[in-house]
Amino acid sequence: MGTTRRLPALGHGNNFDGLRLIASLMVLVSHQFALLGTTEPTLVPGMTLGMIAVAMFFVMSGYLVTQSWYQDPHIIRFAMRRFLRIWPGLIVATVVLVIASAAITSLPLHDYFGKETRRFITFNAQLRAVYTLPGVFATTPFNAVRSAVNGSWWTIPLEARCYAYLIVLGAMGLRRRLFSVLALILVAFMYARTLPGHAMDNAFHNLRYFYTAFFLGGVCARQFADEIQRHYRLMLCVGAGVVIVAGLRSQVGLAEWIVIGSLTLLVGSRSTPGLRSAARFGDLSYGIYIYAYFVQQWTVHIWPATSSYPATLAVACLITILLGWCSWHAVEAPALALKKRLRRWFPDAAA
Repeated sequence: MGTTRRLPALGHGNNFDGLRLIASLMVLVSHQFALLGTTEPTLVPGMTLGMIAVAMFFVMSGYLVTQSWYQDPHIIRFAMRRFLRIWPGLIVATVVLVIASAAITSLPLHDYFGKETRRFITFNAQLRAVYTLPGVFATTPFNAVRSAVNGSWWTIPLEARCYAYLIVLGAMGLRRRLFSVLALILVAFMYARTLPGHAMDNAFHNLRYFYTAFFLGGVCARQFADEIQRHYRLMLCVGAGVVIVAGLRSQVGLAEWIVIGSLTLLVGSRSTPGLRSAARFGDLSYGIYIYAYFVQQWTVHIWPATSSYPATLAVACLITILLGWCSWHAVEAPALALKKRLRRWFPDAAA
């Protein structure tokens, strides 16, 4: 039970960069429907295109972040790598949104730059998502999303919480088989909390636990990579059987978790022309994700006379991709370059 386990190395020529880019654009495409007051498309029962994309993000994150932990299982350096990936881009985006919103707020600037705006900056800098700025998008015609400048950011605190779960598992001994089983138990626990009738059964808490289960599913997939590779056909049959039983017993969420998670990791771990080189101009997925909602709200705000989905989507895509490119090259890549210094700043003796 206490034998240390080794995982196969993950090759660099995989499809994960391409899948992250696709998922970020899927969120944008899905949100554009909601921001125009129409129903977001669903590809599977109960999950919009954007929800599927977020599930893809979380399962990929769990898989790749576990790989990062195995490459360097040092708590402080691991936490700093995660910090450098999320926080610099987020804090710059926060400031950009505040400055850009000053041009469209309905309030005088001395009122706009007050307590609420300071709260927006400080709370988002602390990974405590705040979604509104004073006088901004207050007249957006669709009440379900009115006033939010960064409606997709609710996943960022959840992502950070998932990193904390992995740190705890790692500190307890994630490499040991006993704690691999513990990770699987946590997956089952997170999924169970999304079931109807549970005390936490409401839309937001369900999403939090549902996506945490996807993250932990990615952790387990990386943890059991040897077994999955050795017994691929058996795992495929077992997974298919569970999906069929889950469908027959109306456990659609469990079937979705298995299918979406498995397909995402299967495609991501392969090397496909086009997908594997998606980051040749930079890893734009995070920048697209954090700027898209504001840009989309802005297109609806300045273009209220049209409800043209193709037109507003095209404008939003072009501007968001440009901002994602700027975010990567001006903020994210320079911040991530600091990871090379982490071993010098936090040597093993300081662990």
